[in-house]
Amino acid sequence: MRGMKTLSFVTAGCAALVAVSCASLTGAPDEPVTAIVGATVIHPDRDAAHAVARDETIVVRGARIEAVGPASTTSIPWGARVVDAKGKWVIPGLIDAHVHFFQSGNLFTRPDGAAFGDYMPYAKEDARNRARLKATFKVWIASGVTSVVDIGGPMWNFDMRDLANSTQAAPRVAVAGPLVSMVEDKPLDLGDPPIIKTESAEEARALVAKELARKPDYIKVWYIFKSKEDLPRQEVIVKAAGDAAHAAGVPLAVHATELATAKSALRAGADYLVHSVDDEPIDDEFLALAKRNHILYCPTLFVTNGYEYAYSGTWKPTEAERRLGDPQVIAGLDLHAIPPQFVPERLKKRMADPKPVAPGQVMLDNLRKVWDAGIPVAMGTDAGNVGTLHGPGVFREMEYMQRAGLTPLQVIRSATTNGAIAMRMDRDLGAIEAGRLADLVILDADPLANLDNLSHASLVMKGGVTFKPQELMKSLD
Repeated sequence: MRGMKTLSFVTAGCAALVAVSCASLTGAPDEPVTAIVGATVIHPDRDAAHAVARDETIVVRGARIEAVGPASTTSIPWGARVVDAKGKWVIPGLIDAHVHFFQSGNLFTRPDGAAFGDYMPYAKEDARNRARLKATFKVWIASGVTSVVDIGGPMWNFDMRDLANSTQAAPRVAVAGPLVSMVEDKPLDLGDPPIIKTESAEEARALVAKELARKPDYIKVWYIFKSKEDLPRQEVIVKAAGDAAHAAGVPLAVHATELATAKSALRAGADYLVHSVDDEPIDDEFLALAKRNHILYCPTLFVTNGYEYAYSGTWKPTEAERRLGDPQVIAGLDLHAIPPQFVPERLKKRMADPKPVAPGQVMLDNLRKVWDAGIPVAMGTDAGNVGTLHGPGVFREMEYMQRAGLTPLQVIRSATTNGAIAMRMDRDLGAIEAGRLADLVILDADPLANLDNLSHASLVMKGGVTFKPQELMKSLD
């Protein structure tokens, strides 16, 4: 993307997976050392024949991995705390490459989709969501997600990034600010709008300049399609935003869900397409433009179905979401609990006659074509949209990716190695090797045998600091 060995021992009392409470044997070293021993390590950056390494030792010193290798040849430093990971699987920390913290995931978070009047005014929901950011951070870590890309929101997105950076139990966060848009979205404007209409190249450059002052990780364009006749004029705006971003060394992300707008965005210099092309099959021209730009492609397969489930009153939490989702958000997805006088009439009609919900076949087919063409694909959920939860929403998305024909290893690669590209941290994240940041997830069962096993983490490590998912969830207020 553009812009883009000393003495071996096992500490007494650490035979079970409770090493977070084990003390060092040598007092207070310069940096804490942890050794994860006996694990089956999955290396998603490698080909399938070399991706699984059994009985490995991972040595973590401070925030980084110091050594990885066979237990027989990788020594454990004196004084290390030891995590016995026999019978466990270790993967790099998961990365969600498309989220929105200004949205909670509940029914009230998008009044432009459905407004619930005096029952839950948007300003009240927005305030609740902002006050609950630290709880939202925790559900990400509990789900094994150690990094996320918030690909657009109000200017307070930058304050959210600062909060995450100063909070231990929080994922790493890359951000974009307000979306450079072709249209207004007034229901979301509480004085700090997440979407700002720009009608000229000059207005686009001015908005980008305002955001660049806060050092964004991306500039984002919301490329809303009107008609093919409008494309040349709109493409000028996209290019102006992209040129201004690139001049500052910042990549351009574009929401473009139609083939016509996606190709227009690529011609204008897009580095990151943050949704699937969902209206028709991608063609050779699209693939050629994508390769020319060295883009990253994020399919977001589940998010539209999240709305369908929620707005028809059929949304139900999965087993993983019951364990790892924010209970407040889950409660706010029960359409049947809202007094009927506050439910919009069109939703009552959908509740009376709910339609079957399934992933869009065009999106699935296009994902497979993009992957087979060698274009990097990053797993992203669009979490925060109605029906797509922060944290455990990743497991629905990855299951859909497997339906598209990706193998479990390929899905995991999209959520680790390729996600690190989206974070613009591909030298530090996304693989388990010496020198990388120690973002790791210890799983109870093999995720290559069943992707559902990704939701069962015994321990999550971010930058060498360990967390127990169950304890994080119990700590939610």
